[in-house]
Amino acid sequence: MNVSVLPLVAGLCVVVASFAAPAGTAESAQNAAFEACLAQAHAAAPVTSVDDGRGGSLVWLTDQDNNLWLCNADADGHVYAYSMIFDDLLTGAGASLVTPIILDRDGKPVSPPPDPLATAELACRAYLDGEGGEVVARGADGLNTNWLPGYYVFLETEAGETFLCDATANAQVWAFARIGEPLDLANPVS
Repeated sequence: MNVSVLPLVAGLCVVVASFAAPAGTAESAQNAAFEACLAQAHAAAPVTSVDDGRGGSLVWLTDQDNNLWLCNADADGHVYAYSMIFDDLLTGAGASLVTPIILDRDGKPVSPPPDPLATAELACRAYLDGEGGEVVARGADGLNTNWLPGYYVFLETEAGETFLCDATANAQVWAFARIGEPLDLANPVS
């Protein structure tokens, strides 16, 4: 074993152990999802995880090159989405979805600022390309400090397909994935 890897392995063991919770609790469900995502070949270090509002968790990880990965897994350890975050998938077009803040002569807003979660939801719907869809879960994605915080949105189409989207308050879409059967982890989608 490469000795330079030992501190990383020890650190991951401490992080996983710190997530230990009694079986059957919401924490244990989040831990199972966390461990399933952490077991992926690309992952090197955990960033954070949050309840996804659907009985699973969104888990953020970085790889050895400090690339950010989004993983969605359930309490049984099934992974449904696993993708690296590259760039705004709307390539800036989401900016037209953001309601402009109108200022008076003194520079004070005359209307309330737009709801950041509603803006992220609009961006996700735009990326779905007009198929329409009902929001089945949404919330803060858990990222902060070193990463641009955003919001997760699960959309279900009229055809019954479910999609996970992660977008920001300024209408940038960072991740979009179809949620169906668990992924074949031997051939992850990235």
